[in-house]
Amino acid sequence: MVFIDLTHKLRNNIPVFPNDPKFRLKTESNNDEYYLSELKAGLHSGTHIDAPYHYIKNGKKVFEIELNNLIGKTNILSLEDHLKKEIAIKYLKIPENIEKIIILKTGWFKEWGNENYFKDNFYLSKEIAKLFIDLEIKGIAIDTPNVDKYGKTTIHKLLLKNDIWIVENLTNLDEVNEDKCDGFFIPLKIYSEASFIRAFIQTI
Repeated sequence: MVFIDLTHKLRNNIPVFPNDPKFRLKTESNNDEYYLSELKAGLHSGTHIDAPYHYIKNGKKVFEIELNNLIGKTNILSLEDHLKKEIAIKYLKIPENIEKIIILKTGWFKEWGNENYFKDNFYLSKEIAKLFIDLEIKGIAIDTPNVDKYGKTTIHKLLLKNDIWIVENLTNLDEVNEDKCDGFFIPLKIYSEASFIRAFIQTI
């Protein structure tokens, strides 16, 4: 049994989306008897999940997403050989019996920490978003900071309106060679539009 962690480590000075709150973790000690930490951050820091409420007024909040839609058989679709920033349908090889969760592997996670990471990422075309809706996918996880082109929100709104959760900022996908696995995307049970998560897979 092999587990692969796809989650960025949350720490001070972690890169965050432009204009988002900085991630601040402050730890205090009482004469080394115990340690107590205080966290101040935006919930879209690091590897995180967007719930429908992020863009849909009456959409589900994170705590309302059912656990059985966050855990399960997962297809990994590798897109590392595509040529355009907008990911078109022609680059996708859709399995015959596609699972309810999809990981999109672009290789962009390797740019984490670089200046262009948040503004020059690969993103989904509207046609792909509509295809995932038609296929009744429950969740999309990607190794970029955004399923949209920087400054746009169309793809977020399309997916979230149809109760498809979105996980962004996956990492370590260079350790994944399978095209199918068991996926786990575990958020806080929180009354909000987003949450930090622990994302990992178990190879089948």
